[in-house]
Amino acid sequence: MSHDVTGKVAASPVRANRKTRRAGRAGWVPSALLVGALGTVVPLTLATTPAGATVPTVSGYTLVTSQGGTFNFGSAPNAGGAIGVANGPVVGVAPTPTGKGYWVATSTGGVYTFGDATFYGSLGAITLNSPIVGIVPTADGLGYYLVAGDGGVFTFGDAKFYGSAGNLTLASPVVGMSVTSTGKGYYLVGADGGVFTYGDAVFAGTLSDTIGQLDGPAVGIAANPTGAGYLIATAQGAVVDFGAAPFYGSPVLSGVTPVEPLVSIAYTPDGTGYWVAAADGGVFTFNQTTTVGTGKNTSLVTTGNAHFFGSVPAVIGTSGLPLPTTVVGFAPTL
Repeated sequence: MSHDVTGKVAASPVRANRKTRRAGRAGWVPSALLVGALGTVVPLTLATTPAGATVPTVSGYTLVTSQGGTFNFGSAPNAGGAIGVANGPVVGVAPTPTGKGYWVATSTGGVYTFGDATFYGSLGAITLNSPIVGIVPTADGLGYYLVAGDGGVFTFGDAKFYGSAGNLTLASPVVGMSVTSTGKGYYLVGADGGVFTYGDAVFAGTLSDTIGQLDGPAVGIAANPTGAGYLIATAQGAVVDFGAAPFYGSPVLSGVTPVEPLVSIAYTPDGTGYWVAAADGGVFTFNQTTTVGTGKNTSLVTTGNAHFFGSVPAVIGTSGLPLPTTVVGFAPTL
């Protein structure tokens, strides 16, 4: 385990007209409406696949609630949850690369393993300066990061430390972290949309570049798994792309105003799509599209791999069960 408080703040970016850039974007397919109970917004992002490695296919996903309960869809493993054993509110879930397990983290720094997830350490016995807000695995599954609201970064197993914002006075708490496509750096994002870069992470802008079209806090960041750039999601349903990060749409651009806030965003390993999840367990998918045919016989075909496997509102709606506690994390099954 290591924790350092040194870090750097990226220079202010050149302002870009993102409203114009997004006006012609298309290809999004919303997969579930957002309905349910309001709750704490805490993000999770998927670890990226190193360049040259085999890109896994996502066959399901797991949603975790603040009490530690899990909802598994598709081929996601039903490996258990942390209800009754967690030492604090659960804040995130991270998948193993085999698709057979996951880690669950709490705000107090506890880490719980399920399925084939291996325990590499935790902060459960340490008094933290700021609560943990997320957990991110390394690409090989032999380690993970815990990130705190004050920008502190803690590494376990083979996770490499490249710096943190723990020594800075932040204007807004950190809410998310994402590892670069090489695994040799990472991004942190604050609730105000500020971005901090470490290692080989390249700064490409902040939400301050989008003044006039965004309201509400950032809730998560997803690094482009195939190159530079990243996406930032906001609680109100916006998704903003920076650098070379592929953009396929958002709830806001689909004409949907989320009833409950978004809490997480994650790319597919090949970068052809992404998911956003909400506090009630609603899931939206957005995918790359390709035009096929010629002349008048053309059509858009979805070629992205962010498949929809289900959502918590759909499960609750057909079972008659009461709405669960707030969903706080999303983990694709690799």
